Amino acid sequence: MRIDHHELGGMPWVVARGDRQAVFEALGAEFAERVRALVLGLPELPGVRRFEAMGDGARELDELIRLTELGAPQQYAELAALAEGADMPLRTLLLANLRGDVPNEVVSAGCSDVLWRGQRSVLAHNEDGAAGQEEQLVLLTLHLDDEPAVTALWYPGFLPGNAFAVTGLGMVFGLDHIPLVRPEPGVGRHFVARGLHGVRGVEDVVRFLGRNPSAGGFAYNVGDLDTGRLLQVESASGDIAMHEPDAAKPWAWHTNHLRYLTERPDRASPSSVARAQALTRLPPPKTEPDAAWFLDVLTRPTPRGVYRDPVPGDPSATLCSFVTDLTAREVTIALRGGAPVTVPLDRLLTGP
Repeated sequence: MRIDHHELGGMPWVVARGDRQAVFEALGAEFAERVRALVLGLPELPGVRRFEAMGDGARELDELIRLTELGAPQQYAELAALAEGADMPLRTLLLANLRGDVPNEVVSAGCSDVLWRGQRSVLAHNEDGAAGQEEQLVLLTLHLDDEPAVTALWYPGFLPGNAFAVTGLGMVFGLDHIPLVRPEPGVGRHFVARGLHGVRGVEDVVRFLGRNPSAGGFAYNVGDLDTGRLLQVESASGDIAMHEPDAAKPWAWHTNHLRYLTERPDRASPSSVARAQALTRLPPPKTEPDAAWFLDVLTRPTPRGVYRDPVPGDPSATLCSFVTDLTAREVTIALRGGAPVTVPLDRLLTGP
């Protein structure tokens, strides 16, 4: 087992190799301080604890955890190893990872995705969260003994997979949080998202999400490097709906409320609505856009773009931005307050 430390665009870049159990336990030990700071500082954690303490909340959480361990045993074991290494109770990390799988009035998660399927294919992702969390983020590359390489934006204490990821199977993922009014029993959505790292091709992504219903909601923005295809899949408490941009209608986007599962109740935040309105008004480019055009959309505040700064009543902010040009096989990364850096996708997977 080996862990190497690097830096990319002002963000720690960690490359971990070896046995799955040993790697996650070592990551927990090396990043224990960040795990504690991020997990214990989550704005949503008190809401999950309140849910656990009221009425049938504890019973529902126990059932959610049981279904998660049963339905995603490998991913559950990864989190258990992470907790062991960080010397933290597993249930605390479970509550953090399941914060979107139970009713919660506090939401700091956000994110916006913008897609283009013309002569080139582009998937652009803004990662939004509680202001200050950018100081805890890590770019994590996993070379585990029994799976293809994965590079993911990692919140220490979470499973790597709830934000942005590229895989050695040729897939790119950008995820948007969907706050459901009342999530239904299922596997924790972070665990389903991590399981997607073993899937190749957009059809198999749809099949996997259909066969692995999550309790909470995510909008999966998916890119296939081999074919250039892009796909949006909304997954919410066992329901899924899809939208695929193509040459006739190459422009697509998503924020943090449901667009295609219109009968499933969610809670659209003012920020999500404002970003959706900005993207609705934004005229799609008349010529093939480059990475700079997408980065401009991601890093300009509403109403001209989808960048977020904290405002009274909403402590969320854009933490970092990713623009993946699937055709050129390049990704541009911009950490909040930092200068953009562009690297080949192959290098992002192999490490420096």
